[in-house]
Amino acid sequence: MTLRNNALIVAAAALALTSIATAAFATGSVSTTAPASVTVLSPTMITKTQNLVFGTVIRPSNAGSNTVSLNASDAVSISGSGNGSLVSSTVSSAKFDVSGVAGTTYSTTQSLAFTQTGLTNVTATTPATTNGTAGTIPASGVQEIRYGGSFDMNAATAAQAYTGNLSVTVNYN
Repeated sequence: MTLRNNALIVAAAALALTSIATAAFATGSVSTTAPASVTVLSPTMITKTQNLVFGTVIRPSNAGSNTVSLNASDAVSISGSGNGSLVSSTVSSAKFDVSGVAGTTYSTTQSLAFTQTGLTNVTATTPATTNGTAGTIPASGVQEIRYGGSFDMNAATAAQAYTGNLSVTVNYN
């Protein structure tokens, strides 16, 4: 054997040992970590502070119909071709406080329904706010929202006290 052949044999043996050593290291394990975080917020709450009261109205006696509307500023009005009228009485828009973490954004869904039949086209208004941008809880943590509504009546509308509910759901983002 020549020196050259011996060098080749030694090189081949070294390569074989390196492969065996690499395979031995490949069977181990490695690990790392990742930071974790969470922000816990208090729930958004809604509290009724004032009822929705349309007051007292007189149904039309003619063939026309009237729409009775109450706005978020506590003003009631009557419109349409009927001769119905308003009676001086206490009226109020519904008021709710939405509270939570300042800057939380939300939307609302609302529905107005009366238990007794007779009133038609019953709807709640979209909410109006007295502080800040509607749908964003201000720095104070509380936003007042107000609702009015409307309904139609005609000569066939039963003369009685109507009761029902304005249901409001807050959907926070």
